[in-house]
Amino acid sequence: METKFQTSFIPKKPITTIGGAGTNFSPQTRSRKSHSVFFSIALLIFIISLGIAGGAFAWESITISNQDALKQQLRKKQEQFNTSLIADLKRENVKIDMAKKLMENHLALSNIFAIISSLTTERVRFNSLELTAPNAQSKDITISMKGVGADLSAVAFQSDVLSKLDQFGLRKIVKNPILSDPTLDTSSMVSFGFSAAVDPATLLYANGIQGTIGTQAKTSEASSVIPPATVQTQLDSE
Repeated sequence: METKFQTSFIPKKPITTIGGAGTNFSPQTRSRKSHSVFFSIALLIFIISLGIAGGAFAWESITISNQDALKQQLRKKQEQFNTSLIADLKRENVKIDMAKKLMENHLALSNIFAIISSLTTERVRFNSLELTAPNAQSKDITISMKGVGADLSAVAFQSDVLSKLDQFGLRKIVKNPILSDPTLDTSSMVSFGFSAAVDPATLLYANGIQGTIGTQAKTSEASSVIPPATVQTQLDSE
């Protein structure tokens, strides 16, 4: 007798429950939901970006409009002034500034003659004059002269005058005055050399216009108040 086997009640395929709390979603369903969330976030970011771009564009438009309005206002203000007169005044101002600079730096070397004249005694005269401009070794103007005196005592008196420049307010103008090489010539006169330094600041042309040869002394006072005869009288009285 043949034995019969009964089939099992266990289904060969899994039973899918529909609805209820125990519902299980397939991988395809979960993938669709995640894609939907990402799409929503991306769409939100895109909308925000469009808003920011639109705001920036609007701000730029407002700024350009304001600039145009200010330019128009400035143009109207400029039209109220005489532009040709302003241009003429600018050119004249440039000329005045150039003239001031020339005046500030120009030296009136002729003032040196007034200084030498105020320091020269009656029995002495100078025959030559040589000026050396300031250089790297010295910032002063160097004076070199050749002179003659009536006799040796006249030359000695001239040296004594140069040693007392403080009395005439010229010590800071004439620096290091030196008489050198006194020599008796054939005409019984004594020749000698003279050298000194002069501060260029005391020879500025601007100071000459104000009636001075420097910040400490005046040329007019040196030449009129202290003539050679007066110098000799003051020294003789000592």
